[in-house]
Amino acid sequence: MSTPTTAAPATITDDRVADALAPAPFGDSVRYLGTLPSRPRARWVVAFAVIFTITLIAMMFSANLFGYAAGIVSGESVPVLDSGTRGFALLLAAIAVTQLVEAAGRAFGMWLIVSKTRQMSVDLRRGALSAVLRAPISDVLTLGTGNVITRLTKDIDQTVRIIGGIGVRLVVTILMFPFTMVSLALIDWRYLIIFAILATLTVPILRSTLIAMREYSNIVSSAEARRNNLLLDTIRGIPTLRAMRLDRWALGRMQKGSWNAVQANADRAPVITRLIGQATFGYGLLLIATFVVSAMLYDAGELSLGAAAAAAVLVSRMEVHIFNVLMFAGEIQKAATGLGRAVALATLADGTADLPEPDDLDSAPEIRIDGLDFAYPDGANVLEGVSLTLAAGTTTALVGASGAGKSTLAAVIAGLQRPSGGRIRIGDVDTAEVADVWTARNVTLISQEVHLFAGTLREDLHMAAPDAGDDVLKAALAETGLVEGGLQWGRWLPLGLDTRVGAGADELGPEVVQQISLARIILQDPPALIMDEATAEAGSDHARALEQAAIRAASGRTSLVVAHRLDQAIAADRVVLMAEGAILEDGTHDELVAKGGRYAQLYARWAAN
Repeated sequence: MSTPTTAAPATITDDRVADALAPAPFGDSVRYLGTLPSRPRARWVVAFAVIFTITLIAMMFSANLFGYAAGIVSGESVPVLDSGTRGFALLLAAIAVTQLVEAAGRAFGMWLIVSKTRQMSVDLRRGALSAVLRAPISDVLTLGTGNVITRLTKDIDQTVRIIGGIGVRLVVTILMFPFTMVSLALIDWRYLIIFAILATLTVPILRSTLIAMREYSNIVSSAEARRNNLLLDTIRGIPTLRAMRLDRWALGRMQKGSWNAVQANADRAPVITRLIGQATFGYGLLLIATFVVSAMLYDAGELSLGAAAAAAVLVSRMEVHIFNVLMFAGEIQKAATGLGRAVALATLADGTADLPEPDDLDSAPEIRIDGLDFAYPDGANVLEGVSLTLAAGTTTALVGASGAGKSTLAAVIAGLQRPSGGRIRIGDVDTAEVADVWTARNVTLISQEVHLFAGTLREDLHMAAPDAGDDVLKAALAETGLVEGGLQWGRWLPLGLDTRVGAGADELGPEVVQQISLARIILQDPPALIMDEATAEAGSDHARALEQAAIRAASGRTSLVVAHRLDQAIAADRVVLMAEGAILEDGTHDELVAKGGRYAQLYARWAAN
């Protein structure tokens, strides 16, 4: 397979631009972390400040003592320590003590940072997942499953890993600048002039590079999220890909997504190299200037040899910390971007609570659709001026060729997509004027892609009816055709309600998964139900039984069925034929057959098979 052509770093391809939800700015991320239950409290902050202050003081003393060693060797007297052999021995002892204090401070500081980071990561993940559950479903679908999973897992885990690995070094490096300047000022205030000049020259340059790195880091995360979306989409669609012989197409699409993620990482590398180069140049100037000023002051007799050497050692010791952090500059930016992406997800539902949540419906409602339009971003209209009224307590079958807009209409009514025009009323409620969660509670959508939660069958069914007893659960399963003691029950549910289902359990037959999902609907008892080809996965041996189960699940509710087989349309109270995003025919099965139009032709071809 040939290697795809890639863009130069300056021209990011459309497949690798930032996604629909930009990372939260760093300041906003910090403010959000301050709202978490595990946020640092006053006692933690005091302990943090005390530990790192002691550590930095020990480091500064250590650097000064190394410098004053040169003075003792040359015969100078050091305050407190004196001179000569005794002074040198005391100096070595003092250096050993400061090194031990520094090591202990770093270890305890790391424990403080890592433990608190892990605690906060749990709260952040919980907040992000809570936001996903509360946010408008259309916003979540726009992000994509892979993107959401990346933010909930990799972005948070990556931030925790990076902070745990280099958090202490980063804190020490940041604090070293003020502590070093104070130490140098105590030796001679003129050293501060060097810092002032270099800061004026280098800070704007470094700042622009850091901004560029943040942008590239978001592009990397977005490209990796798109790759994950493609991977999940491919795994879910394996049966379809095999049936339509689209293996090569799927592999090509996956290769393109993976290559874009690799290229995005490669595009960021020059920015990291530029940052290290700029820092190297700035630090080189600082070191040279310090040596020159120290030499001039010593030559003028304004500094002792020990003091001049101490100033040089103080600046020299900054090198390892600065370049430790710079070597991890990419990782630090990854952590900042990952945190921003997770916080953006955690605040996804902000503002949705402003919409009211009326009382749930207590009976099957009339659903009225007026002038409904829908178009995907930068695409043509999928629905145009659709108007339709679903009578309360009736079942309407939606039929038409693939691409007619049936599934899109179902998704818009269920609140999975926002219409670009028109309105939908469920009973007396305009869905545009209520919280998205109200629509989700009162209009249940079931498709052929059904999820069973990991656990026992009893636990899965309790998702729909937490207080239901075993007899009620078994009765709901029986209504779908899963009768205790029956052939399917014995084959697929050997432990009955204690049979494990979902992730990690033995795979169930597709018809059994659909039957369980229909049982959940019966238990949940929603006022309105939409079934989007919910029986399409059943083989011919089970199709009739599953369709009967779907009919029973729809009974007594206002139901819309996207029909996969026309016998579903025959059983419905009403049939609506769609083509190219519009309604062409509307009536009962018998009325449309008698009319002799497109539905009659479709039915004649189906009945002949």
